[in-house]
Amino acid sequence: LLLTEIRNRRKAYVGSFLDASQMLREGLREAAARQLQDHTIPTLEGLMASVDALLRLQGSLLEQTAGNSLQQFLKARIWLVSLLGAAALLALGLSIWIFRAVVRPLGGEPEAVRAVVERIASGSLDGEIALRVGDHDSLLAAMQTMQRNLNTLIEARVRADDDLRESRQRFQELVETLRDWVWEVDQDWRYTYASPQVFNLLGYRPEELVGRTPFELMPPEEATRVRALAEAARRQYHPLVALENLNRHRSGRLVVLESSGRAYFDPHGNFLGYRGIDREITDRKQAEQARLDEALRLRDALVREVHHRIKNNLQTVVGLLRRQVSAHPDARGAIDAAIAQVQAVAVVHGLYGRVSGHRLRLAELLQAVAGSVSELTGARVELDGLTARNGGGTLRESETVAVALILNELITNAVKYAEPDETEQRSARVLLSVHEGGCSVRIENRGTLPHGFDFAAGTRIGTGLGLVRALKPDTGMRIRFGQGGAIHRAAVRVEVVIEAPVLKEEREERCVETGPGFVRARADAVSVSDRVLDDAGNPRE
Repeated sequence: LLLTEIRNRRKAYVGSFLDASQMLREGLREAAARQLQDHTIPTLEGLMASVDALLRLQGSLLEQTAGNSLQQFLKARIWLVSLLGAAALLALGLSIWIFRAVVRPLGGEPEAVRAVVERIASGSLDGEIALRVGDHDSLLAAMQTMQRNLNTLIEARVRADDDLRESRQRFQELVETLRDWVWEVDQDWRYTYASPQVFNLLGYRPEELVGRTPFELMPPEEATRVRALAEAARRQYHPLVALENLNRHRSGRLVVLESSGRAYFDPHGNFLGYRGIDREITDRKQAEQARLDEALRLRDALVREVHHRIKNNLQTVVGLLRRQVSAHPDARGAIDAAIAQVQAVAVVHGLYGRVSGHRLRLAELLQAVAGSVSELTGARVELDGLTARNGGGTLRESETVAVALILNELITNAVKYAEPDETEQRSARVLLSVHEGGCSVRIENRGTLPHGFDFAAGTRIGTGLGLVRALKPDTGMRIRFGQGGAIHRAAVRVEVVIEAPVLKEEREERCVETGPGFVRARADAVSVSDRVLDDAGNPRE
């Protein structure tokens, strides 16, 4: 039985040893060490105890059985001693192998190495890692190097974060002390950042602008203009340089800003948006406008003075011509025609001498010419349609003299050839009407057109109407003669249709500021008939 027990323990010992070897081959060093400590060595100790028991039993048996052969005893002893020696050598070799394969690569005892690993894994890098003398290749040595490198990286990162925080603080303090508004927009022109100065410029808090576009703060026409310029710059990633734009303050007042910015990109070169600043230049633009207004005022004053002097000189010429009537009665017709024409030109200069900005309305010119004809001929000229709301459009300055001479000849011709009424007085009726794109002047008088009269062909038109045909602009004016009118069935009717370019277009009647899209109606853009006629059509002083 004792030998069976020894065999079983030996078998268990060998099996435990083989299991530990298998674990080492699989890299399970800690498990192999525990196997050796918990199973292999205790099994070996049990085996040795069984052998000792066997030896004691053999001694007892030798004492009890003296008949056993001494030779068998010696063989058994030698066998047992050999077995014990082999076991001792095996245990010694196993210990050496464990030290070289497990303890030395770790750099220390497994429990100590485990404690270091757990400490580093928990984020603590302050503790020291003690190494054996000359240890440079163990796991603990590698962990010591890793701990030092991590400490160096963390210190560098902390310094970088501190520097970045300080830089941001300096930038923020600089931005907050500037009077300019610093902004950033994305690819869709939506604000991603706005400095606090936007509140002083436009009355909005920075967070209220994030997600909105600059164009939402502008009047519609200005937003369209500025967006077109911004989109053109974005297509080539060009900078925005001193782009003047009109914005509406939260309170409703208009503010002129000057915007400058540059495109910015990510590390891969992808376009991200624009960054820049806005500066308020409202005061500067107002000062520029004030200087421009003053220059225009001085220019208008000078021009009006020149027109006034020309009118006075023409009046002198008219006076000289009238003196020649008595001296040359046979030339009275020609002299009267010349007087009427000079008087018409004088009327134009007289009107320009009273208005500012070279803005002469057709109603004003028509009233002055009709009054001049009535004064020269003694005939009655009735004006209709000249109200404060019906100014007839603004004449282009280069066409004013021609229009005045044409109207003068047509009205003079109407009263000259008009049939007398019941009071034996010659008269003509002048009607001004406005239509889309222009206006028309209708002149009527009692009478009939001569047989064969054709104004378009120049047949039987006389000297005065010949002058009209010569002066008529090629574009912007049409003249039609007809028979029958509103005052009498047997009436001569002439209709003068006046349109652009003889009349200024509506967009030309505004003063357009350069730069921020300032569109300002001039102070003298009020209908000139407001200064000439009241609502009832009566002349004003």
